[in-house]
Amino acid sequence: MPTAGSPSRPAAPTLFDLAARSLTHVDVFALSDDQETVLDHVRRCLADEDGPRAVVVVAGAAGTGKSALALTLLGEALRAGYRARHATGSQAFTTALRKTAGHGSRVTQKLFQYFGTATELDGLDLLVCDDAHQLRATSNTRYTPVSRRSDRTQAAQLLETARVVVFLLDEDQAIRPGQIGTRDYLATAARACGTTVHIAELTSQHRHHNVRYDSWVRRLLGLDDPLSPPTSWSEGKGSALRFELRVADSPGELERLLRPKTEVGASARITAGLCWPWSDASPGNPLVGDIVIGDWRRPWSVKGQRSVNGLPPSPLWAIDPAGAGQIGNVYSAQGFEYDYGGVILGPDLLWRDDRWITDPAATRDGALDGAMAADVDLWVRRTYRVLLTRATAGTVLYSTDAETCALLHAIIDA
Repeated sequence: MPTAGSPSRPAAPTLFDLAARSLTHVDVFALSDDQETVLDHVRRCLADEDGPRAVVVVAGAAGTGKSALALTLLGEALRAGYRARHATGSQAFTTALRKTAGHGSRVTQKLFQYFGTATELDGLDLLVCDDAHQLRATSNTRYTPVSRRSDRTQAAQLLETARVVVFLLDEDQAIRPGQIGTRDYLATAARACGTTVHIAELTSQHRHHNVRYDSWVRRLLGLDDPLSPPTSWSEGKGSALRFELRVADSPGELERLLRPKTEVGASARITAGLCWPWSDASPGNPLVGDIVIGDWRRPWSVKGQRSVNGLPPSPLWAIDPAGAGQIGNVYSAQGFEYDYGGVILGPDLLWRDDRWITDPAATRDGALDGAMAADVDLWVRRTYRVLLTRATAGTVLYSTDAETCALLHAIIDA
């Protein structure tokens, strides 16, 4: 990665920069052929008002434009006079959309729902369900009153809200217990409700300038075949738009490698595996420096839904400039993007004897408490894939473990 003074690619508008405009204007997002194919199919379904109810299941890896397609579908349907809503299972993502696309308008904010609240809607023409891999078995939570609890599946409830329902998902971003959205599950649920089902896949890469990057990350983490060793990274030298990948030997060096990028206007964030406690923020006091690596100490992003001391809450950490001084984790980073990212691999993922070992005892994520070791192993790998695929232009990696750092140097610096 270039050192201080080297040119960085100008920051491109993010999905959230364009979200509000996408509701009122056409062609805000440059769609690929596979996205256009899905858009055309949904148009036909909406136009056939006397036809059967329809479900479209759209799968795609990180960076293939699922969320841009979701907003395009919502905006086009609204402009055509259809009743439409957008829903996700992500509190951070929906909060960010309400803050950006819905800024200053409660009517617009209500266009963006959570899966649990969307199940209460009915009479819609279109419901667009982004991040559908986060679908849960039911919409019941510990806060749901007994009188409102239901034995019906969340999928069945969502399918009843609209005559056309679109699910967009990346199965490898299901990273916590209870997230059950897969192509097969959704198709089966749709057919059980008597709807027609169309399945599509997005393959064009929109986020990473090097189309090989996501495949390389999957191979690195053994997500396709745990027995296949990681491969060396090829930057694609000679390309005007190549993805920059570097390894740091300390968290301080990671910060120093990212600093020149921000000095010329690029956005950058640092994330880490949730291997340190995440303290509550206290008004009037500095954030707790929970992440301690040697003599380096930094705080997590603000925990919870409220701004503290002028710092953004976790759901807005990735898009608020004031979030740059804190470290994010998967709960504040999933679904977002920035120009450059730093990723700290914690002691929950270690390279030993030519294979990855995950240590459930090293995670501080309460959502994984009591989970089977094999499930934790998969979720930890998937979590790091999410963190490693947030940046659009380059990533710096650092591991707290010397042997793991040596592997990263061997395959990235080669």
